Amino acid sequence: MNIECPHCNTENTIENADNIHCHKCEKSFKGFAFRKYKTSIIGTGVALMLGAYAGQKVDGHFFEPKRYSTAAIYEIVSYCANPTEGLFTQARQQKLAETCICALNKTMSQISEVELKTRSSEFKKLFNQHVAVCR
Repeated sequence: MNIECPHCNTENTIENADNIHCHKCEKSFKGFAFRKYKTSIIGTGVALMLGAYAGQKVDGHFFEPKRYSTAAIYEIVSYCANPTEGLFTQARQQKLAETCICALNKTMSQISEVELKTRSSEFKKLFNQHVAVCR
């Protein structure tokens, strides 16, 4: 068994015996209680719970992609994929919708939904640039 001397903090390897003392300072361990774990189980459990909660919050805030609301995504893609100048085949309209979704995904990483109203002209400019790239 390895135990640490409570007097001088030296680690000692011992066998179970009646007269156990520190190898360095020669003081007896009699009257001291020793545990295998230095931290309490409750304290460790609380620390793990707090760590898990904080990790979930950090992950949700920093690592999850920032998405617009479903209504905003629907409105933007619907407007983009259904231009008023003519009729399209179903395949052409599907390709246009894919292009719009690609452009929206690229734009969302640069302008958040909170900034959408205040930076609408910049959003339109970036969105149109990304539409050209995604084609």
